[in-house]
Amino acid sequence: MYKVYFNDRVIDLNSKIDNSVDTDTINVENSKELKSLLVSFISGEDNLALTSDNLENLLVWIKEEMTYLEAAGGIVRNDEDELLFIYRLGFWDLPKGKIELNESAEDAAYREIMEECGIATHRLEKKLCNTYHIYEMGGEMFIKKTFWFSFFLEDNTEEVKPQTEEDIELVSWFGEDEIQLALLDSYESIKEVYRVYQQKELAD
Repeated sequence: MYKVYFNDRVIDLNSKIDNSVDTDTINVENSKELKSLLVSFISGEDNLALTSDNLENLLVWIKEEMTYLEAAGGIVRNDEDELLFIYRLGFWDLPKGKIELNESAEDAAYREIMEECGIATHRLEKKLCNTYHIYEMGGEMFIKKTFWFSFFLEDNTEEVKPQTEEDIELVSWFGEDEIQLALLDSYESIKEVYRVYQQKELAD
């Protein structure tokens, strides 16, 4: 199963009908049919649930209709079990950015955290998940796959510094109560990453 986010809405992609979603599921048989559904979804207000005998085809067909990009980012934890959030363009977010040519997703996540938050001693812990989201820029539609990882800050004396040229206004360490408040003004994909992070932490 995949989720593709668009603002505060979501496209659920599944290989079978998922009774847990709150909208009717549509079986998609070809890329032409999917294109029509995407146009209606982007201009509409509702979520969309799709199924196909070949789940991977649904993702391939979406990518064919948009410009496909890959990015990486991460959740950073300090020794007080606080997590690092950034505030950008009116939303609380996690540091992330585009993967450069010949760069691994892990290296890109480390670099983006360093650039956007001003820290350098964060150590990779584990892979979390991948998310997909759609956005519009300059009249063009993009679909971005983001690879997410968790990191641990080894030097707790490092001071964070927002990368203001990337429109980041604040970088803050949050405990659980503050995280829950921040997620009220965050993206659905970020909420998913945090849910996965919590599940993996409980499993360890």
